[in-house]
Amino acid sequence: MDPLATHADDAAIVESLSDTERAVCGPLTLSQLRSFLDAWARDRLGSGIAQVRFRAGRIDVVWGVELEDGLAVVIKIYRPPVDVEAVLIANEAQRVLAAAEFPCADPLAGPDEVEGRTLAAETLFEGPAPDGRDPAIRLLLADGLARHIEILRGEAGLLRRTGRGPSWCQYQSGPWPVPHDTFVDFRTTPEGDEWLDAYGQRCADQILTNRAADQIVVGHADWYAGNTAVVDGVLVGTFDWELVADDEAVMAGTRQRRTRPAPRQAAACRRPRRLLRSCADKPRDRFDKLRDRTSRPRLPVCESSSSVAVATSARSWYPASYALATR
Repeated sequence: MDPLATHADDAAIVESLSDTERAVCGPLTLSQLRSFLDAWARDRLGSGIAQVRFRAGRIDVVWGVELEDGLAVVIKIYRPPVDVEAVLIANEAQRVLAAAEFPCADPLAGPDEVEGRTLAAETLFEGPAPDGRDPAIRLLLADGLARHIEILRGEAGLLRRTGRGPSWCQYQSGPWPVPHDTFVDFRTTPEGDEWLDAYGQRCADQILTNRAADQIVVGHADWYAGNTAVVDGVLVGTFDWELVADDEAVMAGTRQRRTRPAPRQAAACRRPRRLLRSCADKPRDRFDKLRDRTSRPRLPVCESSSSVAVATSARSWYPASYALATR
């Protein structure tokens, strides 16, 4: 039985597209979308879709499928506009990591543009996402962050070609970056929350004053529990690869975020100050794994980077989440 039918009692729900699927793919039925992906899989992977294991994605459309030849893959349709060069650079990094036996999804096909949509496929890892609030998991993820950065350190070509990463990695122009999702609106500040703009600016200024431009490394731009799979305390899979190049201490700080609250959970915090506390997580464990190799004091940079990442989450999610919860 198709898994799409196993988690819904209402046939109308089964046959509906998610908000992300509608935004990315346009006015299709679920059957038409599946047929589109099946045709692409037959052409590029040599086998059609036998079973849909899951459908996911908040920014991009992500389908986990089992092909008729038994191979389990993830097919992604990217939300436009798509930085194809960034996808290709990430694919190159994934191949380097896989060759070094780091648990990284292996790119299989794409990115291809088909009928105005950009698709790619990679291997599907089995295993649950861990609880990012668990101290043992945070240390495990810290180790994984340090390991993959160290593996990629020797890839000079990647370093030259990797940019500032997605919006949540950017602080160079101060708060706030151009959002990655049109649902997020940074153009206006809710009345009473002006302090958050000043807080974000102070954090960005602290990073820019103290970051080490000669210690730039490349790493996963959204390294958090939700993009990993852990089985019996072992990191067995990492995915949703997009790269960022930055100071090592900044990398440790901005990647510290634990699993973000879901929109309605975030809305329960009611105000950004409480949302900041709900997201906050001291980055010392990751900084310890990425210790500076000079005598320059680095922990303040790491902590400021952590703060600006959390502040951006609060600035992004509070207005949007509250709007969702009060619909």
